[in-house]
Amino acid sequence: MRHTDIFDTQRRNLLRLGAFGSVYGLAAPFLGGFAHAREANADKRTLVVLELSGGNDGLNTIVPFGNDDYYRLRPTIGIKPNKLRKLDDQFGLNSGMAGMDRLYKDGRMAIVHGVGYPQPSFSHFNSMAYWHTAAPNSGASYGWVGRLADVLLPEGTKNAIVNIDATQSLAVRSRKHVPVVFDDPNRFVPKGKPMHSGATLDKALINPSQNFLHDVARSAEEASEQVREARSNYKSSTDYCLV
Repeated sequence: MRHTDIFDTQRRNLLRLGAFGSVYGLAAPFLGGFAHAREANADKRTLVVLELSGGNDGLNTIVPFGNDDYYRLRPTIGIKPNKLRKLDDQFGLNSGMAGMDRLYKDGRMAIVHGVGYPQPSFSHFNSMAYWHTAAPNSGASYGWVGRLADVLLPEGTKNAIVNIDATQSLAVRSRKHVPVVFDDPNRFVPKGKPMHSGATLDKALINPSQNFLHDVARSAEEASEQVREARSNYKSSTDYCLV
């Protein structure tokens, strides 16, 4: 089995075990529509963001072995250069990251160092809000994924944003689009009789609020079918960016 195959398997396991983080997908017309694999969309792409919420030790993941301060400040837990998968003369990957080492050397993974914001408050909750909005100290109401969708996609684009998690993240909150949110494709199914089933609705007899509810119910049912189809047809290329 190739390293990339192993990493794909690990990533699929992470997606199944949603407790480790959230997954956001932004689907644009030029990125391939809804995130499912069809031959017609084989040459198009969907942006997928995997957010891990655990306490990862970044300095022992992407190790700055070329910086003497790393070993001075980490005399017991610093990883020695001969134990690393070296990327250049300054940085190396943790020895357990064989798949990512292969992706990086194949030019299919990027690493962004030192991501943060000025004058940090050291509040976990503030930092998460800043991370989700990409707007520190602003009190922004919409997330960076949501704002990106608002710029790229016309209002009314179906399934523009997909958030795989138990609850909706601030990152996907959008002014124009309602995200599809679920954590288990098997449980993302309509309950009871669909609101729009049966006789054709006479829009002259319903008010705008009722019409909105029917539209949301219809959209949710369509998204449910597409999510389960996406899962059954899943396949992936492997291009990644570690932040």
